[in-house]
Amino acid sequence: MHSRLVTATVIGSALLGGCALTWVPQATEAERSDDKTTVISGRLNYVVDGQPMAPYDQPGWSTPRFMALSLTTGDPQVMGEVRASDGAFRRRLPPGAYVVSRLGVLNSDSEVSWPRVVLCVPRAPGQVVHVGHWQLVGQRYSEEVALSTGTRYTAKGIRYRTVVNNEAASGEAVHLLRHVPDMPIGVGLQQRWLADPQGLERELCGAVLR
Repeated sequence: MHSRLVTATVIGSALLGGCALTWVPQATEAERSDDKTTVISGRLNYVVDGQPMAPYDQPGWSTPRFMALSLTTGDPQVMGEVRASDGAFRRRLPPGAYVVSRLGVLNSDSEVSWPRVVLCVPRAPGQVVHVGHWQLVGQRYSEEVALSTGTRYTAKGIRYRTVVNNEAASGEAVHLLRHVPDMPIGVGLQQRWLADPQGLERELCGAVLR
């Protein structure tokens, strides 16, 4: 099991597609959680310089997806594309803690690695668990950079911050995505998980999973 997160950590820092990934199935509006899997609902959207990027049909803003690493198995889980019109998603996956390793579209302005966000999925038979409206709120920047060699260049990009809002429908349980600023990422996450996976899960999700 431990070897999986070693591999997953490398994959998480590389790309969202490819082999060795588990694609999390979509859930219909009628589906509810059972004893083994939980149905989650939420939204993922980008807002750049105050402008919502949805619907995702403009150049450079393809429909985003996100990948998370299971702290139970070490396997990388791909959530698939959100709904292009409003960023909505509805998925079915086993209960547990999932650390988001990458989101957006590879080699685009939407690509974000290790946002320090954890998805805590409880057991909730008969229910749908709302995980929130996750917004990546970004601001474009253009900065002059001077290297010690004397080389100068202009660095451009978008800096993002995470905002999670509660948009739960009537009857939905609520366990929002959590932004944990001091969460270990990359190799640090791998080392913590190898040493004490259950302790890391408790630290990030507490009693939510019990």
